[in-house]
Amino acid sequence: MAGVILLRTTDALVARRVEVVAVAAGLATAPAMTTPPPDPAALAGLVVELEDAGSLDLITAARSAAPDCTIVAFLSQPDPELWRRAEAAGADVVTTRGRVDRALGETLTDRLSGRRRARRIRLAPLAEFAGRLGYVGRVEDTPVGPIALYHLEGRLWAIADSCPHAGASLCEGELDGDVVTCPRHGSQFRVTDGARLRGPADLGVSTFPVVVEVGDAFVEMPA
Repeated sequence: MAGVILLRTTDALVARRVEVVAVAAGLATAPAMTTPPPDPAALAGLVVELEDAGSLDLITAARSAAPDCTIVAFLSQPDPELWRRAEAAGADVVTTRGRVDRALGETLTDRLSGRRRARRIRLAPLAEFAGRLGYVGRVEDTPVGPIALYHLEGRLWAIADSCPHAGASLCEGELDGDVVTCPRHGSQFRVTDGARLRGPADLGVSTFPVVVEVGDAFVEMPA
């Protein structure tokens, strides 16, 4: 990998730590001043402080201009909604100020080795779903479009919220056990594995792993 890591932060300590990681990877660092980023072909990575105005737009622009670049966003203060929006915008990792250099190093190592970590989108603490069964929510903004969430059998399940037949929102359909019926034309799908059970749809729906770490639930996007 050759190129530059753009950095947008006013935190001098974070800047120094990022530079150490960049040098170890054979990369340069430069301030991220514009949107979209200049010279996408040389863009190896982006580190951005989420409290900075325009940070989400910069993440979106960098991901569009250089799909394979490494994007690490960080927060100085807890803000779950801003964290989720950064993940939805395309950040590979969202972390805290104290873990920026470690997260950047790990993600760059993955890219150099050819591995790609699945991108995670934070949902909510698992406890928020404990007392609710069936359909429990919809994630609007993800790299693969809206996702419907279901809480069944003590687990969270995530499927693409679009019927492959005509694009209707499945979360608006009737749920019977683990089977959801499309509200438009009656196709049926099993939410635990996305299998098509009845047409007119010819295909099943995509499913996405839901993982729980330290009490928080995340849905994993394809790498």
